[in-house]
Amino acid sequence: MKKLICAIMTKFDQDGNMVLDNEYKRFLKDLIKNGVDAFMVGGTNGEFPMMSIDERMRLLEFIKENFEGEVEIIAHVGAANFKDTLKLGEHALSLGIKKLSVVAPYYFKQDDRAIVDYFVDVAEALKEAKLLIYNIPGFTGNRIEPDHILEIVERAPNVVGMKDSDARPWIVQFLKKRLGKDFLIYGGFDNLIIAYIIRGADGQVSGTSNVFPKLLKTLLESLETGDYEKAVNLQEVLDEVIRNVSGHPAFLGANKFALALLGYDIGFPRKPSRILIESERRAIKNYLERVREWSIS
Repeated sequence: MKKLICAIMTKFDQDGNMVLDNEYKRFLKDLIKNGVDAFMVGGTNGEFPMMSIDERMRLLEFIKENFEGEVEIIAHVGAANFKDTLKLGEHALSLGIKKLSVVAPYYFKQDDRAIVDYFVDVAEALKEAKLLIYNIPGFTGNRIEPDHILEIVERAPNVVGMKDSDARPWIVQFLKKRLGKDFLIYGGFDNLIIAYIIRGADGQVSGTSNVFPKLLKTLLESLETGDYEKAVNLQEVLDEVIRNVSGHPAFLGANKFALALLGYDIGFPRKPSRILIESERRAIKNYLERVREWSIS
């Protein structure tokens, strides 16, 4: 089955303090109840660049303590520098979490050699891990090219897959033909699910599924069973959801506000991300009434 991996949001209060309480736990439990197969912990929608290393460790410990055995746990351990990435990776391994995601280096523009060597060095340092390369050039400024993925895997066999948040669904066939069907590829753009899955992707890492897990799960199931007409219709609904909520310019605030309307207190985005202004809140409230059947409950 194609996996729905939710890039789970992190709860912060209005002052920016991380909150790991029963309300947050209820939200995560309901994600599982609504069809989420795995949690990506500390990813983009989790606001990892705005979190300290200690906070990221405490979040992962909370998820393991409360959800181990209920859902697959994937720890995103990528950081702005090599030492912090290793520290986070070693911590995850110490908890028994072996599937780790590592984002491409960010802020500084790196050449191809630096990017390849970086992932190989991380893989060699975290030999027990099953590493997923996380390609999101729109945020990092560094794209991981297909030929470089081949080189990384050749040099570091514990790199077992990737998440591709890039508009290039053809990469699925390119890599599967060369690395075999067991090399995991997850799409990362929710508006391109069909394009990735029909080419053989293993699932979707979705930020939208924080608010609309039923929609994502049903879409993936439709593709799995070959009901392509239904899948196309659901993709149209999803595209509208992205335009109105999860793809909002202030997407962290928009998702958390939508969840609040649905009865889940996931707090506020951490600054510099912003909350919504009144007109934006009104628009999401009106829109949510039209698609409530697909939302978390």
